[in-house]
Amino acid sequence: MKKQAYTMMALLVLMGSMAVAAKAQNNSRRQLITNIPFQFNVGDATLPAGEYTITQVNPASDNAVLQIRAKDGSRTAMAPMNSAIRKSSDGAALVFNRYGNKYFFAQAWVDGETDGLRAVKSRSERATHKEMTALNVRVESVALRSR
Repeated sequence: MKKQAYTMMALLVLMGSMAVAAKAQNNSRRQLITNIPFQFNVGDATLPAGEYTITQVNPASDNAVLQIRAKDGSRTAMAPMNSAIRKSSDGAALVFNRYGNKYFFAQAWVDGETDGLRAVKSRSERATHKEMTALNVRVESVALRSR
């Protein structure tokens, strides 16, 4: 009788921990979908305008990496990211740094959260920033709503 009680308790604990693990795994695989109306750079890759899905490929890691993939699957890029915090949860958005007519992927924000991700500036973006600063061209942030 005692053995059956211990077995039942062990099964309940096991089932409970599996449910918690499944919920944690579901919550960590968020994705954003947005239409980007301009050509843009992610790291050293240049992607054309179009609809993209953005997914964190390593949600359990402290070193986030986002995959930015065209809806048709023809183009993809990976972006190393750092944590970022904003004051209010203004909705899901992708933010780009604009230097003249060049756009660089900069941030990703999920709806309802103040924690987000900020892209590590690529060598190409740093060079563009330096060039535009010498020409007195301002950097602008462009935010696109996502779903």
